[in-house]
Formats: sequence, structure tokens, C-alpha cells
Amino acid sequence: MKKLILLITAVTISFSCEEKATIEFDDPKSQAVLGIFEAYMANDMQGIANAYADDAYVFSNSTDSIPIAENLTLVASHHELFDNIECIWGNEGRSAWVETVTYPGFGKVSKAWFLWKGVGKASGETIEVPTHISYFWGNEDKIQRSYLRNDTSAMAKEVELAQSMAAEE
Repeated sequence: MKKLILLITAVTISFSCEEKATIEFDDPKSQAVLGIFEAYMANDMQGIANAYADDAYVFSNSTDSIPIAENLTLVASHHELFDNIECIWGNEGRSAWVETVTYPGFGKVSKAWFLWKGVGKASGETIEVPTHISYFWGNEDKIQRSYLRNDTSAMAKEVELAQSMAAEE
């Protein structure tokens, strides 16, 4: 019986010493991600670039990455194609739900969920795109890579319409 109690105690202690992931919501990295959203809605690509490492790369709905500079060119095009751009989370006036998770032995990942909204300049239609982005932090408190996941089919239709209208001119 003593051996069984000793075994249970040893197993309990070993599991209680295991490092676990921690989640923060109002930490500097989560705030930096919210700053990215503010810069995006202000069409401030340099403000976004400042959060990323110079050699950062992005996976935007793809298994192929692109450099951050190329991604920022695509992001800036949103403002050429859409008016009244908003990023919204819930009814509290937040631009996004952001949390930063620290994974022991791996590092920090900030995750953002939001609803992207914009009015197409060509169509006049409002589109909404539920979106998730994960930001992986590297050295020097800069984002090293990010992964964006959303359904861009409505945005692609707006791009096609804008291009066809430009071709007719």
C-alpha cells in the first residue's frame, strides 16, 4: 500500500511540474497586434511593417509564403478597392479578439479573430469576411511570420469587377 501511495504521489508531482501554455490578453504583444489593426484601418502600411522583422514572411490562405513587403502591397490594395473598411469583434467596439499564448519550449504566438467588412468601390456591395490570423513572434519582439485564414471569394469578385470596369474605360 505504501508503494502505491508513493507511486501516485510521484506521478502527481511529475505532472504538476509540467510547464503549461499560458494565455494573456492585455500584454504588450497582444497590444502590438491591436496596433496593427489600427494601422491597417488607417491605411498605414509602415505602421504594420514596424511590427514585423525585416525578413518576416506571411502565409496568406496558402502553403506558400510571401515576404512581408509583398504582403503589405496586397493589404494596401484593400483600400483601393473598398470603402468603409472595418475590423470588428463582438459588440464592444473592439477591432479584434487578440490573445497571446506562450508555449513552453516554443515561444509566443498571438492569435486574432475578427470580422472584416468593406464596401466595394466597384459594386457598392458590403461584404463581410470572418478572419483568423496567427502571429509568431521572433527575436527582438518582432513578428517573424504570420498565417492568415479566411474565405476571400467575395473580395475576389470585387477585384474582378473593378478590373473589368477599368478595362472598359
